[in-house]
Amino acid sequence: MERNPKILIITYYWPPAGGIAVKRWLSLSNEFAQARAEVHVLTLEPKSAEYSSIDEDLLNTVDEQIHIHRVRAWNPFRMTKRLFKKHIPPQGFSSNNGEDESVNLLTRLRSHLFIPDPRKTWNARAIKKAIEIIDAHSIEAMITTSPPHSVQLIGRKVAKKRSIRWIADFRDPWTDIFYYNQLGHSAVSNAIDESLELKVLSEADAITTVSWGFKDLFARKLPGRNPNDFFVIPNGIDRALSASKEGGASEIFRMVYTGMLTDLYEIEPFLQAIKAHNSRKRMPQIEFDFFGSVPDAYRNTLEKEFGFVHFHGNRPMQEIPQIQDTADGLFLAGPKDYNAGHIPGKLFEYLGAARPIFYLGDFASDVSRILEETEAGTLFDRNDPNNFIELLQEQVDKGPQTVDGVQRGALLSDYLRSNQAKVFLDIIHGGAPK
Repeated sequence: MERNPKILIITYYWPPAGGIAVKRWLSLSNEFAQARAEVHVLTLEPKSAEYSSIDEDLLNTVDEQIHIHRVRAWNPFRMTKRLFKKHIPPQGFSSNNGEDESVNLLTRLRSHLFIPDPRKTWNARAIKKAIEIIDAHSIEAMITTSPPHSVQLIGRKVAKKRSIRWIADFRDPWTDIFYYNQLGHSAVSNAIDESLELKVLSEADAITTVSWGFKDLFARKLPGRNPNDFFVIPNGIDRALSASKEGGASEIFRMVYTGMLTDLYEIEPFLQAIKAHNSRKRMPQIEFDFFGSVPDAYRNTLEKEFGFVHFHGNRPMQEIPQIQDTADGLFLAGPKDYNAGHIPGKLFEYLGAARPIFYLGDFASDVSRILEETEAGTLFDRNDPNNFIELLQEQVDKGPQTVDGVQRGALLSDYLRSNQAKVFLDIIHGGAPK
C-alpha cells in the first residue's frame, strides 16, 4: 500500500451531529487529510439519523479535502416517539427507568426486532454505497467505527465483496456495555448478538479500541487470534492546551463538572467529603458547578442534600473549554459499574485544560493509569471513601499550580490527535505502530 492511502471511514455520527460520539473521527479524519491521505467518509443524511445533540458549527470544522458521502434511510425512532412519550435513551440509563412500563416494552421490542441496534436501518444502502465508493476511487482501507455496532456489520458485508483492508474501531464494548442487561434481551437475541460480535472480531483485519481494558475484553473473546491484531488508540485532546491558572489563594475553590450525570454515577461519597470539608470552616470553601444533562429527580435530590451544588444545564460545546479553564478543579466520574476500561471522553477535554482532575473511580481503571502517566490528577478510590476528606483537603490546599509547558506537552504526547493519526496510519499500512 502506498504511503498516502485512500481511506473510507464509515460512521453513523458525523456533523451536524454533536457530542462526544463525533469527535474521534472528525478529528482523525482531519488529521489524515492534513497528512495527504485521500479521505472518504460515508455517513447518513442528517434527517435520516437520530442524534442526541446537534452542533451545526461542527460542519465548518471538516477539512475541505475530505469527501463526504451520505445515504438516506428509514429512522425507526420517529415512529417510537409517536407511539411512546419516552423513547429508548441512547446512553446514560438511570436506575429509575424500571418504573416506566412503556419504556420497558419498547426496550424489549428494540432488543428483538433490531439486532444489534435500531440504527441498522441504513445498512443495506450503506453497503451498496460503500462498494460504489471503493470501486470509483480505488479505496485501499476501510474503517468502521461503533457504536452503533450495526456499523460493523456494514464493514463485514463490504469486506466479503471487495478485497480491502478492514479496521474495526470500537469506542465502547458491544455485548459488555454497562447497560446491556437493561435492554431486555432473551437468550435467543443475546446469542445472535454475541455471534455477530464474534464474527466481526474474527474477520476484521485489525481491531482498534479506546482503552486497554476494552482491548483485553475483546481479545479474550478470541483467544486464538494474534494479539498483535488488537490496538489501543485512546480518544484524544481536540482543544488547544491551556496555560496554567494564575492567581493566589482564594476563599472559594470552584469545582466544575461538564457532561452527563445520572444516579448510576453514585457521586454522593465525594459530595459527602466536600460537605464535611466545608463544615469545618476551613478555607477555601468548595463550591461545585455542574454543566450538562442531569435528570430532574436526581438533581433535586442532590440540591436538597448538598447546598454547595449548583446546576447550570447544558451549554453549547464551544463554551465548554472556557468553563473548564475558569475552574480551580475538574471533577470526573463514570457510572459505578462501568468496565474498568471505560475512559470518559471528557477526560481528554480536562487534560487540555491544565486544571487538577479529581477522579472518582478505582486504581484498576484505565483513567487512573492515564492520570498517573500524565501527572494530571488525583484518584478518589471508590473502595476507600474514608480518606476522601483528607485527600480533598490536601489537593485544595495546593492552590493554582504552575505547569511547565514543554514538560506537559511531552506527558500528553500520546493523546494529541496529530500523533494518534500517525499511529493509525501505521495500522492502515498493515504494520505495527511506531
